[in-house]
Amino acid sequence: MSDILTTVVGRLTNEPVIRDLGAGREVVSFRMACNHGFYDRQTGAWKESSTSYLSVDVWRRHLGRNVKQTFAKGDPVIVHGRLYVREFEQEGRPRTAVSLVAEAVGPDLNTATAVVNRVRRAADGSLLDDGTPLSDGPRGPGTRAEHPSMDVRDGAPLEPGDPVSEVAGAPVGRT
Repeated sequence: MSDILTTVVGRLTNEPVIRDLGAGREVVSFRMACNHGFYDRQTGAWKESSTSYLSVDVWRRHLGRNVKQTFAKGDPVIVHGRLYVREFEQEGRPRTAVSLVAEAVGPDLNTATAVVNRVRRAADGSLLDDGTPLSDGPRGPGTRAEHPSMDVRDGAPLEPGDPVSEVAGAPVGRT
């Protein structure tokens, strides 16, 4: 059987829960809601059609711990992973449950902002640093550049007219 990889965008409907499975194994689980909207040309407005709910399991130890520490109920997330279909009987009737086994989880930046804290780990999985923001530069906590006119790729000053120095037609550093 081949895996079905998919990406789902939605909001957490509960706090992520960590379950210890013994023998050093654990899984972090949460549910998410995905709203399906569409643009109605007749009324000129966006409409909501339905909401789908999906269970998500995070089996990767470090990813699961980061999800648990990062997200809370109601947070907008993007989850990429493998669909897992389980068939069972309940009260004599056949049922099907679909869940997503997460390979990657992140914030949905369409409806939220985020500060990235790099976490470095040793070979044994222990933290090498405390995961504090990279810097508290003029762009706000966690920005990589020390000054708005610095290139975030390598810290080199940007020249006027450099395509990387302009965002939406305005030079970097101008608000």
